[in-house]
Amino acid sequence: MDPIEIGNSARNVLSTVEIKLNRLLGREFIPRYAETLHIETSSVCNLECCFCAYVKKQSPKVSMTNAFFVDVVRQAVELGYRRFEMTPCTGDVFMDPNIFEKFEHLEAHADVAGYQFFTNFTVPRPKDIERILALKKLTHVTISIYGHDPATFEGITGASAKIYRRLCANLEQLHGALGRKSFDLDFGMRSTKDMPRRAVSELMRLMERFEAAGVAVRRSHGVYNNWGGYVTTADMRGLPIDINGAERIYKNGACAHLFTTVQVMATGIVNGCACRDVDATLRIGDLNATALRDIVSPANPAYMQLIDEQQRGEFRPVCKSCDFYKSIYHMRSIYRKAGIPLETLDGFKTRLARERGVTPATEPSRD
Repeated sequence: MDPIEIGNSARNVLSTVEIKLNRLLGREFIPRYAETLHIETSSVCNLECCFCAYVKKQSPKVSMTNAFFVDVVRQAVELGYRRFEMTPCTGDVFMDPNIFEKFEHLEAHADVAGYQFFTNFTVPRPKDIERILALKKLTHVTISIYGHDPATFEGITGASAKIYRRLCANLEQLHGALGRKSFDLDFGMRSTKDMPRRAVSELMRLMERFEAAGVAVRRSHGVYNNWGGYVTTADMRGLPIDINGAERIYKNGACAHLFTTVQVMATGIVNGCACRDVDATLRIGDLNATALRDIVSPANPAYMQLIDEQQRGEFRPVCKSCDFYKSIYHMRSIYRKAGIPLETLDGFKTRLARERGVTPATEPSRD
């Protein structure tokens, strides 16, 4: 076992003890992100990454219409949402052909405070990058980098050398304009287990230049999640990549993401989590038939059932293997460092009931 795995194992042991103790004492820690809603404007991607469930998912690969997006934002701000996370569950935000029109709507909306997204940054053209730099309410962009050189980029993403060159050109343009951006920027670089420490490619040298300019680059070496069983080692195209199973993280109690990352998908389905559930098996409603007010509500039996299941230790397949899981019984250090307000499960339900003007749904009888 390498030092990183030893460190992760030790942290998991400590977290397990803490979670069990906090649950025994009835201490719950739910981040109160009442102002943020996740909206997936497109579920389409231009890459076919071997570690991703995108190519295997059964849900439609579509982009949200502008009219539907405007209505989602209208409903959201009426409920008090002021910030929007635009990252797709699978896909890239720039595969929406009308994404800048949606950005312009958010920019012009008096009740919108900000928005953010992840992107693989291979789609934007030079003029698009200039438009991104001009956005005023865009608060944060994370650029996902796959591979560390042309061979690993092409192997992981299934894309061509032309797309690799476009990525490098886009990064070069962005680096030259860092002084003009108003948003926070960071990188998530995911490659293979044999990624070298020193820069051996144009892409790695670009990452070093961004780091020298004060931009964070988080590197991950060859360990990926199985996306609820969608992805296996056989999908890795012979690359030195490991796929984790369900046993990596101790799960006890509802995941905090059920309260903080509810997502309106490109189809209008409202899903209980924005992380890994590509086919919306955690769905709690459909905006094509029901108002957002009645879906993200303690009076919605589907939403409350999802939470109650996890409180009983019943995790649906996509959640069993998820490495994004955050127990509500884990007081994470980031909560303290960032001063994030917290609430209990009962406090969450009571607050939401008060805001929606409803009575919380009771759990269905199991007789």
